[in-house]
Order: sequence, then C-alpha cells, then structure tokens
Amino acid sequence: MAGSNTNTAAPGPRVLHALEGLALVVSVLCILTICALILVGVITRAAFNWSLPDMEIIVRDLMIGAVILPLAYVSAGRTHIAVDVFVAMMPKRWLPAVDLLGSVVGLLVLLPIVWGGWLAFRSAWVGGAYAYGEFEIPEWPVRLTFWLGYLIFTLRLAALVVGDLRAAIRGDAAAAAPTDKG
Repeated sequence: MAGSNTNTAAPGPRVLHALEGLALVVSVLCILTICALILVGVITRAAFNWSLPDMEIIVRDLMIGAVILPLAYVSAGRTHIAVDVFVAMMPKRWLPAVDLLGSVVGLLVLLPIVWGGWLAFRSAWVGGAYAYGEFEIPEWPVRLTFWLGYLIFTLRLAALVVGDLRAAIRGDAAAAAPTDKG
C-alpha cells in the first residue's frame, strides 16, 4: 500500500496485519471524503452562497479516522517519527533494548487512552449523545472509531513488545526493528 512497506516483518498474528490494513484503507477514505467535502463546500459557497450544514462537525469527525486509524500500521513498520539522531549514535548492540523500551513505554501510555476511549464510546452509545447542529449527528461512530484505532494501535505495540523482548534477549538488533536503523 504505502511504498514497499507491507508490514510483514512486524511481529504479530495475520489478523492484526489485516486490521491494520483495513484501518489504513478507512483512513485514506476519510481523507478523500474530507477533500471532497471541502471542495464541494468551496464550490457551493462561491457559486450559490450556500454551504453544507454541519460541515465542520463532519470534517472534525472524519479527521479522527484520518489521524488515529493508521497509527498501528505506522508503528508496525516503525516508520513513525523517532529521534534517530540519538539512536544512530548508540552502539548497535543497544538497539534491541532501546526498541523494547520504546515499545513498553508506548504500550503503557496507550492503556489509559484505550480505556478512556472505551468509556467515551460507551457513554455516547448508552446516552445517545449527538453533536448539536442541523443534522444532529450521533457521537458514537466517531467515539467508536477513536477507540478501535487506539485498540488496534495497542495490540500492535503489545506485539512489538513481545518481538522486541525476544530480540533483546537474543541481542539481535536486526530482529528488533524491521526497518534499517543505520
């Protein structure tokens, strides 16, 4: 999908890779929909002095899918933003431990986010919350998208922790990271 990175080198079950790919496709569709909505909004405002009601709410909700859903895919390929300047100066034998530390810290940071996302989704679902506007758009779909995106991200980091732990125990820098770290 994105270049030559298919995430097959990342640890984890095939279903996790499939979920990451599906989330990436949905993210791309969110971005394309945002672009189409903005284009239509600009044209209708310029030509007819009319705009789609609740455009800001719809675009805001689509942005959650566009940003959150690809996080697991990016982490699987270890193509997220990293401080490579410092890592490149470290001895290669330290790389498995550094990768393990990053995966563990990331996983620990994500756990309360996933829990909070679940609580927010459940509250919106049970309470029937909706965004104030002409369409009265329900809040549960965007809350579900947020929770699922972070849940898949958490599963990916858990798989990376297991793979990084194995690599750290073996002292294998190449196995710890599927991308080239110099």
